[in-house]
Amino acid sequence: MRTEPRQVLIRGAEARDEARVRAALERSMAGVARCAPPPRLLFEHFGPTGFVAESNGEVVGFLLGFVSQTYPGEACIHAVWVRPDRRRAQLGTALYECFVAAAHEQYCSVVRAWAAGTDGGAIAFHQALGFVVDDEDQHLGGPLSDADREAGESYVNFVRLVSGPSMAHPRPERESAA
Repeated sequence: MRTEPRQVLIRGAEARDEARVRAALERSMAGVARCAPPPRLLFEHFGPTGFVAESNGEVVGFLLGFVSQTYPGEACIHAVWVRPDRRRAQLGTALYECFVAAAHEQYCSVVRAWAAGTDGGAIAFHQALGFVVDDEDQHLGGPLSDADREAGESYVNFVRLVSGPSMAHPRPERESAA
């Protein structure tokens, strides 16, 4: 028996997608430790760099990112999710590439992403997409100041250079505690 390929449409995220993404996350995370769904304001304000993947009218993935206001020329991936039964089908890769293209269109030459330090699959995924561990922050260990992350969890900071024109500015030197 032959099955039809499941077509996926990736489109720009909109405010109305928040409720559908929340419902998709809740269905896929039933009985599993939950992460907080992204708030509506991210769908509203990350429009040009947010993407929703749909198949047969159902949300099967999303990616929300933004262009940094602090570091012109840099874009950051804030949240990404692919429904478990759609993983390993290149959907995550497609969402990332949509984001990289959008960042490039907004004159970014650097894309940043983060992964939990204990998630070997996520670390390998980023490396396969051409991300490298940021030399500046090789491994962010211990509690982070970001209230959105669980205290005590470590993260790996990734960076990927995007070729093409850019208005990038160098990152300012970090002050060291002496």
